[in-house]
Amino acid sequence: MRPRRSSPPLRVDPAWGTLYALALARVLVLITVFVLLSAMSFAAPLTSRVGGAGASDIVLGLTTYFGLAVAMALAALFYRRHFLGQLTAQLAVDLIMATVLVVLTGGMRSEFVVFYLVPIAGASLMLPTSAAFFTTSIAVLILLCDGFLRGLREDHAEPQLFQAGLYGAALFGITGLLRLLSVRLNKQEELAHVRGLDLQNQLEINRLVISQMEQGVIVVDASTTVRANNLASRVLLGMSRETQLTGRRLLDMPELRALGAEFQGWMQADASEPGWSNRAFTVATHDSSGNASAASRPLRIRFARPPSPQSGEFVIFLEDRNALEERAQQLKLAAMGRLTASIAHEIRNPLAAISNAGQLLAEDARDSMQIRLAGIVRENTSRLNRLVDDVLRVARREAPLSDEFALRNFVETWASEFARDRDLVAGTIVIRGDGLDVVKFEQSHLRQVLFNLVDNALRYCSGRPGSVEINLENAKEHDGRTQLWVIDDGVGVAPAERAAVFEPFFTTHARGTGLGLYLAREFCIANHAELAYDILRRAASADRNGFVVHFARADGSDASTRPFLDTIPVQSEFFRRDLA
Repeated sequence: MRPRRSSPPLRVDPAWGTLYALALARVLVLITVFVLLSAMSFAAPLTSRVGGAGASDIVLGLTTYFGLAVAMALAALFYRRHFLGQLTAQLAVDLIMATVLVVLTGGMRSEFVVFYLVPIAGASLMLPTSAAFFTTSIAVLILLCDGFLRGLREDHAEPQLFQAGLYGAALFGITGLLRLLSVRLNKQEELAHVRGLDLQNQLEINRLVISQMEQGVIVVDASTTVRANNLASRVLLGMSRETQLTGRRLLDMPELRALGAEFQGWMQADASEPGWSNRAFTVATHDSSGNASAASRPLRIRFARPPSPQSGEFVIFLEDRNALEERAQQLKLAAMGRLTASIAHEIRNPLAAISNAGQLLAEDARDSMQIRLAGIVRENTSRLNRLVDDVLRVARREAPLSDEFALRNFVETWASEFARDRDLVAGTIVIRGDGLDVVKFEQSHLRQVLFNLVDNALRYCSGRPGSVEINLENAKEHDGRTQLWVIDDGVGVAPAERAAVFEPFFTTHARGTGLGLYLAREFCIANHAELAYDILRRAASADRNGFVVHFARADGSDASTRPFLDTIPVQSEFFRRDLA
C-alpha cells in the first residue's frame, strides 16, 4: 500500500503534521483517562465487571498504551520517514490496545469502547475512503465477536449481538461523517494552497514590476516612516544605490525633509485624493572625472493612498521631469516629422512647375542679366528639390550616403555659391582655419546645415564685413573630432532660450519658421554628428558664442553621439533594481 493518493493529492508536510497531531491527541487522551481514574477511584467498579481482571491489569494496559503513544509521537516528530509504515503501526496499536482494554473491562459495557474512535478518526483523516471503512470494519468485527462470545457464556447472545450491531452502526456513521468532513477540509486546504501560490506569484510579479519601473516608488505611513522603496526612487533622489531607506523617517533625513514636508501638507489638505507636486531636489551627480558635485534635479511627485480605508500606508511616486519633457518632445518631433514629410511631398508639384518655367525663360533669355536670373532660378529650384528629398529621407530615417571630402574645399565652394545667390557684400562671410581634415558627411546634408546656420547668423549680425565667421578646427586639436563653427557679431541667444533653440517652430524672428535649426540638427544626427550652441574660446581675441558642428571621429569610435535610429532616450540604469 502507498499513502493516500486520492484527489486532492496528499502533500508530505501536511500529512506528517496531521500524523503528529493524531499522536499528540492520543497521548493527551490517555493522560486524561489516568487523571479521571485517579480522581474518581474508578478501578474497583471496572474490576468487578470483568470477573477476575484486576486493577493492576488495567493499569498495566493503560501504561503500556501510554508508553507506546509517547514513542509513536516522538517518532512522528523526529523520524519523518516511512510515513505509511508509521501510520499503519499507530492504527494497529490503537486497535490492539483498545481491544485489550475493552476485553479487560467488560466488553461493550466498558467506557473504553471510546478508544476505538482514535484509529477511526486517524484512518478517516489520512486514508482513502475504502481504507477508512476497512479500519472501522475491523473494530466492528472485534465488537461483534466479543459480544457473541460473551452472549454464549452468559446465555443471552441476542442482546449482546444487538448491542454490538448498534455500536457498529454508530462507528460506521462516525466514519462516514469524519470522511465527509475530511474531504471538504482537504478541498479547502487545496484551495487555500492554490490561492496562496497565486498570491505569492502575484506578489513576486508586483515586486518585479515595481523594481523594474522607471518611476520611483516609496511606501510610507502617516509618520513618514518608509515601509518599502525601489532603486529608481533612490537614484532619482541622488542617493547611493545601496542606501537603506526602509525603517527611516523622511523628516529625519536632511536630503528628504522637503519631500516629507510635501507629503504631510498633502495629508493635511485631503489625503483621499491623489496629490501632485513639482519640486527640484538637490541630488548628487558626478562629472566626467568621477568627482561628486551637487545639482538640482526637477522631480514630479504624486501622492496616493490605497483604496482600502483600513490601509495606513501611502505611496509616493517620483518621476524625472526632464525625462518626461524629453519624452514629450520626442512625441512632438515625431508628429512634426510626419507633418513635414507630408508638406514636403506637396511642395514637389509647384516646385516642378517653377523649374519648368525657369527652363523656358532660360531658352528665351537674350542678355546676361536674364541668363543670370534664369540660372539662379534653376539652381535654387534644384536646391529646394534636394532639400525636399533630404527632409523626406530624414522623416523616413534613411541612412545617409556618408560622402568623404576635404572640409575646407567644400566650405569655400559653398560659401562662394551662397554669396553669389544672396548678393552679399564682399567679405561678409569669413572662413578661418586651415580645415585640412577629411570628414564623412553627406554633402547635400552639410550644404543644408551650412545654409541654415549661416542664414540664421546673417539674420542677427550687423552686416559689416567679417560679421559672420565660419571657423574650421582640425580633429587633432579636439580629441579626434573635427569642428565647424558658425558665429556672428550679434548679441547671441539669450541664456533662457538656449535650451529651446533646436525645438521645431521655436523662433525669435518675426519672419522665421523655427524649422531651420531643427532640420540642421536632424541632418547632423543622421550623419552621427552633433550640433550645439557653445562658446568659441580664442586666445588672440574675445570669446564668441555660436553654433558648432562636431563631426564623427574618423575611426568610428564616437560614443558620445546618438546612433542614427536612436531617437528615444532609454534610462537603462533603472532596468536592474530591486526593492529594499
